[in-house]
Amino acid sequence: MARIMVVQGSGRKHGYTATLMHDIAGELEKVPGIEVEIHHLHNYSFGPCKSCFFCIRNVGKGCALDDDWGRKGEGELYKAFKRANGLLMVDPVHGWGASAAARVFIERIYPTFWEGIPYGLPFASVSCASNQGFQTRALEEFCKFSAAKGFRYIGGLPVHVAYLGEAKKDAFALAMKLAEAAVADEKNGRKKLSDEEIFLMYRDTPWSIVRGYIENLTDGTFRYETSVPARALANGSFTNPEAHPLLEKACASFKTALSHYDAEDNRAAAVAYATARARQPG
Repeated sequence: MARIMVVQGSGRKHGYTATLMHDIAGELEKVPGIEVEIHHLHNYSFGPCKSCFFCIRNVGKGCALDDDWGRKGEGELYKAFKRANGLLMVDPVHGWGASAAARVFIERIYPTFWEGIPYGLPFASVSCASNQGFQTRALEEFCKFSAAKGFRYIGGLPVHVAYLGEAKKDAFALAMKLAEAAVADEKNGRKKLSDEEIFLMYRDTPWSIVRGYIENLTDGTFRYETSVPARALANGSFTNPEAHPLLEKACASFKTALSHYDAEDNRAAAVAYATARARQPG
């Protein structure tokens, strides 16, 4: 059986978000070969990462924190995430973005990196807003979280309670795509995405990895001259003799990526940026 971990970030167990989550889960449970595990985050005890590096120094032993994401791999959320073939986040919009509970949940996935668990995991999200909305901004956040974790992005859905009933059809369709990917994950094994595959997958998603990286590395100027790699090269920031030629190659690839991005060729920019990332000094 393929397991889908459905995570609900609202503290209200009978509100709009929770109701939508249960409706989606109900559809998933009808799919042959799918087992659904529902997790209301507010039922668990866990906090932010303490940056203790236990997981790095003790690969395979989980997180050292004594909570539901830790207990050296025995925490309930840790075990649930490890056995999942797909992850669905259904979350309310708080403060114009993802809820605090959802953010901490995503952050605490970190120790599983060292066991290779998240890479290629099918992922989808639904962000449910009321009042002023900002459901699309929350959707972008989940897409960014997904890219950062190396998930296989199935899709995301921004929902406002003003059209909640109408949105269910799209939510069910997204859930079916996730179910199909989860079944493949269970049957064929998980395939880790390469850097190039990640950049191509996320180049035209709600959060564009190409634009995000370029904006970040140029401090928002989108100019090579003010970029981090260009300044590092000019300032001689890396003293290791092996680092300098790697940085030169990374700068050349970054220039190429910027050129393709300016020409609105996101595919070519994604490939060039993946090359630049691979060449950057460690």
